[in-house]
Amino acid sequence: MTVTRKHNFAHLSQVDRGWAWAVLLGVHVCNIFGYGYLTTLGLFFTEWKEYFDESATATSLLLSLPWMVASPFCFFIGVIASRFGIRRVAMTGALINGSATILGSLTKDMWQLYMCNALSGVGVVMMLSSGMIIISQYFKTRFAIANGIAVAGVNVGQIMFTPLFRFLIDTYGWRGTMFITGALQMNCVAASALFRPLKTHNSNGRKPNNSMSINMHVLGDDTVINDSHKKQKSNVALKIFTNVKAMLLILATCVFSIGLLTNLAHLPARCKEGGWSDDQSGMLLLSFAITAMITRPTHGWFVDNNYIGCFKLQLIVLISASLITFTNPVSNNYIFLIGYSAVLGALLGIGCPLLIVNMKSLVNGPTTPAALSLIWATVFLFNGVGSVVAGKLYDATGNYVVPFLTAGAMFLAAFLLVALITVMKRRQDLRELQLRNNVQCQSALSSNNVSN
Repeated sequence: MTVTRKHNFAHLSQVDRGWAWAVLLGVHVCNIFGYGYLTTLGLFFTEWKEYFDESATATSLLLSLPWMVASPFCFFIGVIASRFGIRRVAMTGALINGSATILGSLTKDMWQLYMCNALSGVGVVMMLSSGMIIISQYFKTRFAIANGIAVAGVNVGQIMFTPLFRFLIDTYGWRGTMFITGALQMNCVAASALFRPLKTHNSNGRKPNNSMSINMHVLGDDTVINDSHKKQKSNVALKIFTNVKAMLLILATCVFSIGLLTNLAHLPARCKEGGWSDDQSGMLLLSFAITAMITRPTHGWFVDNNYIGCFKLQLIVLISASLITFTNPVSNNYIFLIGYSAVLGALLGIGCPLLIVNMKSLVNGPTTPAALSLIWATVFLFNGVGSVVAGKLYDATGNYVVPFLTAGAMFLAAFLLVALITVMKRRQDLRELQLRNNVQCQSALSSNNVSN
């Protein structure tokens, strides 16, 4: 039996209001202690290198390993969460992340710390992928705003951990710092407990009748009821690869992430090359984080209120980021570099969460978890690749001109890919509109013939 008519479910009263904001708070906290923590691991670089007496390459692996290991898990998190429940997966990931950081403070050998950092990456991706999926369920008309607020937790973590780690390392050493951080990360278990699943009750408060073989699946913008859900569920992870526009957006995310990490990896060193101090170099990343934290939650208001389309805004951000990055080698003036970091942070603060919003607009309900997990997998993988590319380019050239020109080219490539997606999507929308108009015309003609 198949039911195509939409029903008025009681759970819809929770969407965009009420408990949805508690869920958003939980995702925001997970981003602070998850993604925000991983992006500040570089503060441990010197401490680890000196303690273990290893090369810079071996120590750098400690920074990129969480991203590289976590990436393959991202895609499967959506499938696992659909099977075992989003809240359970997120709470397990939070427990793994905090425990891995605490165990890392007790390590004696480099390989042990490799293992702990890898586990930390797995735990983080279990939280973040689950968080993005639950937000897509709880927020419909305000999804862009909610997504921006959630991802802004990354910048809050960067701003918070940078001075905190410096203070704790000076006071307790890197071991004590990791132990305290791991204890703080355990708060994500409580934050993940807020991921209460939406109820699937009908308007009279009763659950759907299983004897009628009706299964409900509420993961996207529409509520779809059908008797073939079990069959679809087994193939949903693979269907995303047949969506050409979604795959093009994944490719755009790849080059975007390389451009982003090339900037972040080289900004402090670029400042020092210009003759500025370590403290002044650190201010560049702080400037980047502050402006990104402001634009990430605020841009969603314009998108959700239809003042500007999400793809149009993405195109503006990408071409602007490309042009700004091309200008980086122009001057060593400190005011220029601070301004560059602030403007780039404002642009990329919008660009990063928009990738998620745009992906959600390209997929239908059943494939949403797999799509969101895949885009996080791409971000994690190419965050690690971006830092390696940045280092290789500098080693090959001995200056920062080529790395930043390459980063600008990556943003430009992402712009061209998103422009192609926009054209394809617009043509598809026009075809669907024309088809609906034809159906309405035929229906009107049929009604007139019957009446006559």
